[in-house]
Amino acid sequence: MSEYGIDGLRLPDRHEIEQLMYRYAKAADQADVEHQLTVFQDDCRLRVSGSEWVEGTDAIRTMLQGALSRYVRTSHAVTNISIDFAGTDLAYAESLVTAWHRGVDGKEWTLHGRYIDTWTRRTRGWKIQTRELIAAG
Repeated sequence: MSEYGIDGLRLPDRHEIEQLMYRYAKAADQADVEHQLTVFQDDCRLRVSGSEWVEGTDAIRTMLQGALSRYVRTSHAVTNISIDFAGTDLAYAESLVTAWHRGVDGKEWTLHGRYIDTWTRRTRGWKIQTRELIAAG
């Protein structure tokens, strides 16, 4: 077995990235923005369904705080994770997200979408460099 895992699959790297995806979803459901931010590089970018890119963790913090303040409960499920490595410290990932929301007004709705991510590995390990959420409808 090489340092990249069985037949070059890079299983330890895949596992780390997958766990960070789950950490992000769990933190969202706990309305813990600071924990959500731990999966991003400091110089990251985030775009939600065609909006403008939000750049840097400070701007993303503000955006997430505003978004989460509209909900009393959420439940995020991340599935169908696909990861392709483009080098030692660069990976592209796509996953499906189903996110149920209950607003402060009591109304409920569910988002079905895809996360399109670029992951980079630096001294703090794998983190999201760019994330785009594309709503499926």
